[in-house]
Amino acid sequence: MASLNVLKGPNQGANLPLVGEKITMGRNAECEVVINLPAVSREHALIRKVQNQFWIEDLKSRNGTQVNNQDIKKSTLLKHNDKIKICDSLFEFQEKIARPPLPSDLTGLRPVEEEEEESSSTVEATLSHSSKQILETQPAEKLAVLLGIAADLTNTIYQDQLLPKIVDSLFQVFKQADRGFVIFREDDSDRFVPKVIRTRRGDDSTARFSRGIIRKCMETGQALLSEDASADKQFDLSQSIADCRIRSVMCAPLSMRSSGKVFGVIQVDTQERSKKFNQEDLKLLLAVAGQAAIAVENARLHENLVARASLERDLKLAHQVQLSFLPKKLPQLAGYEFFAHYEPALEVGGDYYDFIPMQNSRLGVMVGDVAGKGVPAALLMAKVSSDARFSMLTEPNTAEAVYKLNDLMQEAGMLDRFVTLAAGLLDTVNHRVTFVSAGHLPPLLIRRNQNKVEEAVDNKIAGFPLGVAEGIPYEEMAVPLQPGDAVIVFTDGISEAPNKQGVEFGMSGALKTLQSSGPATVQALVERLVAAVKQHTLGTPKQHDDITVVGFGRLA
Repeated sequence: MASLNVLKGPNQGANLPLVGEKITMGRNAECEVVINLPAVSREHALIRKVQNQFWIEDLKSRNGTQVNNQDIKKSTLLKHNDKIKICDSLFEFQEKIARPPLPSDLTGLRPVEEEEEESSSTVEATLSHSSKQILETQPAEKLAVLLGIAADLTNTIYQDQLLPKIVDSLFQVFKQADRGFVIFREDDSDRFVPKVIRTRRGDDSTARFSRGIIRKCMETGQALLSEDASADKQFDLSQSIADCRIRSVMCAPLSMRSSGKVFGVIQVDTQERSKKFNQEDLKLLLAVAGQAAIAVENARLHENLVARASLERDLKLAHQVQLSFLPKKLPQLAGYEFFAHYEPALEVGGDYYDFIPMQNSRLGVMVGDVAGKGVPAALLMAKVSSDARFSMLTEPNTAEAVYKLNDLMQEAGMLDRFVTLAAGLLDTVNHRVTFVSAGHLPPLLIRRNQNKVEEAVDNKIAGFPLGVAEGIPYEEMAVPLQPGDAVIVFTDGISEAPNKQGVEFGMSGALKTLQSSGPATVQALVERLVAAVKQHTLGTPKQHDDITVVGFGRLA
């Protein structure tokens, strides 16, 4: 009979007999040779037995299959000592099975602590083959029960329903078992959380488990069997075991397929001296544990997908609600043009802008940036949007409006976040704009007749951001607008946008872009600035921060 020696990869050192006419190799748990590596395709390669010869072919895998370091394009005959490479796994084809290190009835179990005294009743083992291979070694009646358990677990996709089924199935397989436990480790800590406790007699309230046995199983990643735990020299846990009234016990790890990380254990034990587990029972428990681990991982993936879908729906709704706070259309004022660009880094963001119509042909222009991103920033942005409109419409000048807006934030108790704000009051009769800065980037003023770009607000009048302290006075500065002049206001998603080397676009980048643009509409200026930032950040993994740009100007 032919076999594969595992030279490198999962189950290194194992010898896998090639049984049957078709042997599938891949990441799928149903494959005859399971290779648990992310780069391996679910069904990667196939070995066929044709008239006592073995042929291998690649199943259109992502990363290909090699024989003796040569990519195979068609079915290839395997010869003795041929090396088969699948991603990072390496196998050696043997025409004859090498002598295994264990008797044939213990294939799949690797005893350790071989130097123990003969009286030791502990067996430690690891699952060195797939659960499918272990199932195939069981007697027919037990195999039928295990296949039924596997089917039942496969059809259950919720953990709260799945975990009790696992323990209930153990009582079907192990008639001598008195108690069963499913225990998880909490967030890589030393805290063990029992997810399911079952007793055959129905009184689960007093059932206890030994933390020492659980800890040893998790730390070693090996299954434990003790025919008589109370007298077992392998455990320095006699008091703990006595308190839990444990006689014979088995404990098997639950591990993730992708990483092999142990996230929990299954334990069954007896409380009567006459009831004992043996090595065949341990093999059965390993088979159940392998199926249970797959089922738990699938349930977790399903729950994560459901939670993610729910979150995506909530974020989509939040995005729509947030957009409702922003202006639905641009202002239409004789002799002036307006444009705005808004692009959150996440589904929702903390940037804000608004156009507020006022009396006497005046217009409030507001651009703000809430500290942070995401839902918390978006919620505060919604409040600032409402309060800013109220303040601008009820106060006589822009400085008083910003002062009132700051006090409203203080009254709301939002002391852990602050908002930078550029507030402008555009007077379309006298052709001037009055600015107040609450810690915001200075607006840029494009003087087209002079072909010059300059900061519209002196840094000396820049006040503190909103929410920093109560009762802060703010100063205002009036700027005349000549025909053709334009104003561009933006958030730090523009100035702080980094390139692949971490260099920020900066105010200098904005000045250079607008200076070199020449005569253009306000829309063209805004779009050119955004395009320059996109070009600067080309190749970075994601947008660094929310981007908001508002432009307005007097027609030439």
